[in-house]
Amino acid sequence: MGTNYYFITKNSKFAHKYFATKSDYGNYYYDGEYELCENPYLRFEIHLNKCSCGWRPIFQIHKAFDTFNKLEEFYYKHQKQLKIVDEYDREYTFEEYKNKIIRHATYRDPEPQKWVYGVPEFEKKYATNPRPRLHLVDCSPEEADIWTPYNHLEYIRTEREASRKYGVWERWMSHDTYYSHNDPDYPFDWSEGEFS
Repeated sequence: MGTNYYFITKNSKFAHKYFATKSDYGNYYYDGEYELCENPYLRFEIHLNKCSCGWRPIFQIHKAFDTFNKLEEFYYKHQKQLKIVDEYDREYTFEEYKNKIIRHATYRDPEPQKWVYGVPEFEKKYATNPRPRLHLVDCSPEEADIWTPYNHLEYIRTEREASRKYGVWERWMSHDTYYSHNDPDYPFDWSEGEFS
């Protein structure tokens, strides 16, 4: 569970210029970094980021920006063409949006976690067919493999190390190429390609 945030524009030329690549087959556009939506009105939605509990904000890389500073600069340069909304269609000023994302990344103190292999406690109580798997549990700072909120790249690296340690091969072990980099100026992560 999490909340997604978007740039919204009604201007197709703007959306094509900054968030799509021209096709070799005439003047049609393809490979758009947006979704064309018609509810509540016809518009282009450009996915910015997702905030999920326990994780650092994860942003989608676009050809127009790949750091939060570049995103902010892009917004202020083109703000007449853009609105910022969340997936529930609540609108934000840029400052409201920025404060909300930073607050999400820093709202609580980091907590230590370590990787273990076994049946998670919740599944022991509630699952009909509990199975052992690699998962994280609370621990002392000295035992910590990773701290919350989770850094996406660090999560993948420590998950891989834990899978080797326990001799198990967990799901999505090649997804480190999906997450591109951390933001140099903010506690945010960035991802190649679409996600929701």
